[in-house]
Amino acid sequence: MFNNSYKLIIKYFAIALSACTIYNLQLNLLNRQSNVSNNQFFIQQEKQLDAESTLHKNMPGFGFDNLIADWNFLKYIQYMGDTEARKITGYSVITNYFETIVKKDPRFVDANLAISTSNSLFAGNPNKTVELLEKSLESINPSISSHPFFLWSYKATDEVLFLGDFEAAKSSYRTAAEWSKLSNLEGKEAIANRFLETISFLETEPDSISVQISAWTLVLSNNSDQKIKDYALQKIEELGGIITRKPNGIVEIRPPKKV
Repeated sequence: MFNNSYKLIIKYFAIALSACTIYNLQLNLLNRQSNVSNNQFFIQQEKQLDAESTLHKNMPGFGFDNLIADWNFLKYIQYMGDTEARKITGYSVITNYFETIVKKDPRFVDANLAISTSNSLFAGNPNKTVELLEKSLESINPSISSHPFFLWSYKATDEVLFLGDFEAAKSSYRTAAEWSKLSNLEGKEAIANRFLETISFLETEPDSISVQISAWTLVLSNNSDQKIKDYALQKIEELGGIITRKPNGIVEIRPPKKV
């Protein structure tokens, strides 16, 4: 019986090795083809990553949801590190990775913190960022590790910079201050005070329009995905920003005219 089991293991190992070999040969072929047409290769790769991440998001976890979340976070890091591809395709898959992580492991604080900023800044999707952070926070309490109060402060940042919702931001900063006081982090009182000071600043009613235009301009300058760029330009125009498109392709943005 032991011999049969051993032979079965060897058989499966051989099959796996053959599969890996075939995969590597196919990958090398794709890489050679990409040297001829990098743009086409990266665009096709983006479609494959989008399909893969969508599958992970919707597939049952069978008790391994945490592993699916971990895997997608690793894929996200790899995705962000491929700067050559991102120059061609932009960052359209980030939101899928974010949704998958929150759905499979909403308590994965470090991943949510890392990916939330990218989703707002590079994918240009701050509304979805706030929605996913809220969903993650439903499963989190202030006593868990990884300093979850930062999720509230990141949410508040998006609410200020991108959404211009100062009331929601003040509420988020207030909760961040309360949660930070309950943490074991050194200097927690100073952190809480900074959050409270930010609330005081927001109560002075600063120029929300200029803040939001600056945030969307940052999205515009850090993205190559034309859909995201168009969306950022649309938001800037909605906020009253004056957009001038020059013949050389450069886009000039000026603040709204004062009445």
